[in-house]
Amino acid sequence: MKTKKINVKFILKYLSLFFVCVVLANANVNGLSPFLFAFFFACIFVGLDEKLVAVFTLCSAVLVNLTLNSLYVAVSSVAVGLVVFYAHKILKKRLGFITIFLSYIISLVTYFYYNRNDVISLVYYVVLGAISLYVFITVMQVLLLRKNCFKLTIDESISFLFFIALLGLGISPINIYNFAAYRLVLMFVIFLLISVNSVSLTYSVVLSFALGVAIGQVSLVPIAEFAILMLVSGVFSAPNKIKIFILTLLTDAVIQCFFLSNGMEILYSILPLFVAGILFLLVPNKFIGSLSDLVYVKSNEISSRNLINSTRKNIRKRMSELSNVFLDMKQIHLNMIKKELGKEELVAMLTREITSTCCKDCLDKNKCTRSLGLDNRSNLEALIETALTKGKVSLLDIPSGLSSRCVKINNLVNLINRLCDEYRQYKNMMSDVNNVKILLADQMGAVSRLLLDVGEEIDTNVTFDMARENKIISTLLSNNIECREVLLYTEKNNDISAVLVIKANNYPTPVIEKVVSKVTRTPMQITSIVPLEEGNYNSITLNKLNKYDCIFGLASCNKSGNEECGDCHSIIRLGGTKFLLALCDGMGSGSSAHQMSAMTLGLIENFYKVGFDNDIILESVNKLLAINNQENYSTLDVCLIDLDKSLADFIKVGSPYGLIKRDSNIELVEGGALPIGAIDNITPATYKTTISTKDIVILVTDGITDAFDTKENLIEFVSRLATNNPQTIAESILNEALTLNCMTAKDDMTVLVARTYLKNK
Repeated sequence: MKTKKINVKFILKYLSLFFVCVVLANANVNGLSPFLFAFFFACIFVGLDEKLVAVFTLCSAVLVNLTLNSLYVAVSSVAVGLVVFYAHKILKKRLGFITIFLSYIISLVTYFYYNRNDVISLVYYVVLGAISLYVFITVMQVLLLRKNCFKLTIDESISFLFFIALLGLGISPINIYNFAAYRLVLMFVIFLLISVNSVSLTYSVVLSFALGVAIGQVSLVPIAEFAILMLVSGVFSAPNKIKIFILTLLTDAVIQCFFLSNGMEILYSILPLFVAGILFLLVPNKFIGSLSDLVYVKSNEISSRNLINSTRKNIRKRMSELSNVFLDMKQIHLNMIKKELGKEELVAMLTREITSTCCKDCLDKNKCTRSLGLDNRSNLEALIETALTKGKVSLLDIPSGLSSRCVKINNLVNLINRLCDEYRQYKNMMSDVNNVKILLADQMGAVSRLLLDVGEEIDTNVTFDMARENKIISTLLSNNIECREVLLYTEKNNDISAVLVIKANNYPTPVIEKVVSKVTRTPMQITSIVPLEEGNYNSITLNKLNKYDCIFGLASCNKSGNEECGDCHSIIRLGGTKFLLALCDGMGSGSSAHQMSAMTLGLIENFYKVGFDNDIILESVNKLLAINNQENYSTLDVCLIDLDKSLADFIKVGSPYGLIKRDSNIELVEGGALPIGAIDNITPATYKTTISTKDIVILVTDGITDAFDTKENLIEFVSRLATNNPQTIAESILNEALTLNCMTAKDDMTVLVARTYLKNK
């Protein structure tokens, strides 16, 4: 039988919680003690075990003040808190700040009844309790939810100091046989904080605690006493645990001898410090190291953020060097391109080859060379030029001077035709090889430019905003969303971004967007959520909310009798406000046309995603298709929409005209150029125009334009459409095209529609 493992952390956590409950029950200001019940409501708000907290609260109230009235007050307060908690749990609603505050005030109804004659004290009690509730919630959220992300805002720092003062106030009356508990606690804290060399934090914590003790004892002596001990332990001691302990103990002995004369009183005063020192010596160095990391988290974060900027500069340098490598490779490939022979060089080369081959074994070789050499050579060169021009020669093309003298005229004609044919094949092959080299050179040049552009974007310092990061964490915690870390940064374009590490539970994403937007004063939206390997956390990225967006519509049909459409379309987001719309129509129809257009469009999509320029993309795709000897032609219709700049770029390669509907006006975007893959070099038809909200872009394939017969017919039909819904527009145009063709699709038909709009979010 397996034994259940004891959870030491759980036990220590709730023992500490019980200790705090006892201390807060013991704390009072002029007889008013609302702190315990405020702490109870704070605990259930942050999600601690409500049953244990309720038991701790009742036990603490009874231990400190064992009266029937105090028991009634404690029971009624705890009962109201549990009812509110379980009601929200059943309804599956989260406890809100306002709800918890109202519940706390309602829970004091019994206390109000017993103290109804002292209205002023009741007002003080409620105000002090409400402030304490806010403080406790803030402190508990930081300690229990934030864990190792211990960055405090001003509100949180004040809340912690207030909480520490309340602990001092509650511990100050606790004496066991003249053994002052507050001296033990405070000296232990001093030892810990001094050991991590955090002077400012030590001053704040010690003076706040001493202030609470001073209020409880109505004396300023504790403040002066602990200030001296803190200075001695922090200034005159080396960072060594034993030296800190001994020097502080001797200093306290001197102080107690100055204030007290009785030896036993001096011993009882020094004893708490001695016990605190022994406990401090027993604390593992590993724990002190963890505490040091907690205290210096801001310094570490500043170093890591500086590292980010230095790393970005190093990446920029490496990318520049890599860009030069690709630039050199481009030049190497260009140098490897073989130039075509000039006409004179080619004719001379073929002449030498023919004379050395055909005339080698001829009996009249010497006669032709000696007496008729120049004349025969000029006739032969003329015949070769004719073969190169016409593709081949026949007996009719042979000059009379050559035909009457040459005894191997038939062999000569056959050899000339064969060599010219071989040269044409060689020329085509070299052209393809050169095209490949040019293509590779262009790609390497494009990659070089792309690396430089990316390097330019990276080579800017990223500015961080730690103050607002803390504010985001605090606000999310107040909404019961556990945020472990926030990175808020601004880049070159002044666009702010945020990366949040949040507990992977059912957190409400609208709340996160609202909180970050409010703190940054910029509309933000979640763009990615990535689970982290370490722990049950998600990394959530938020970017500036796009002011504009696009909606799309698509309608298409196959050519009648075909199972597959030869048209392909693409709608992809290239960036936050950039969209790519594309239609590709492969030559012919059916499966082969679909494969051709899909391959062409796939290449174009990938090039655009990487970030290549339009010219490089179209030229590269065209060369890739042109290298293949098959007739693989495709028309291409591209529209790049940049909503941030309110621009639309149209690129048309062999595609028909497009339309832009601006309210009741129709703007025509003319097509042009030969299809992709038809010739080695293409010159696409381009058009750039501004685009505003509610403008509608319409792209169609030639199956649609052919059905409408003329531009005017399509423009008139689109202008009559009353709807702004892109899908409805696309379907209406397709249905009308089919109607005009007696419901028969004579070619593949596709309509792609996009409309820009202003977001209301």
